[in-house]
Amino acid sequence: MKSYIIIIADTGTLKAYHINEKSLVHKHKADLIKRIVYTNAHRRLHEQLTDSKGSFRGSGDARSARHGSGEQHNLKSDLQKKSFQALAHDIEGVITHTPAGEYYLALPQPIHKAVTAEMNKTIRAKISKELAADLTKDTVEDIRKRFKV
Repeated sequence: MKSYIIIIADTGTLKAYHINEKSLVHKHKADLIKRIVYTNAHRRLHEQLTDSKGSFRGSGDARSARHGSGEQHNLKSDLQKKSFQALAHDIEGVITHTPAGEYYLALPQPIHKAVTAEMNKTIRAKISKELAADLTKDTVEDIRKRFKV
């Protein structure tokens, strides 16, 4: 009896499937055990921020037109890094709390290295097969074919 956990994720969605093959009759059964939708990935930047530009005078003379707006220049990269950390944390949670024989992971090519770098090395070592492909909108049959399960 083999059991697999297939984790499919991108910046907006995480899906985890559990496949437990007891016999040939149950070969095509896959249960969705976890589905997370990250709402910040679907929101625009101005919807996430509360202050408007220019609320803080910043440095400079008040009579001068040259004063700072108080913007964070690396805000987009910080938000992106936080979303990668949250995704890596949720993947680690699925792997640690769901026992299985093998774990498979599929992430899109642009975020694959960044998310796996955020993961714990001992948990990442449990992953048997990794794909750098976006499979979040594929059917379970297509996902199984890609992983050859």
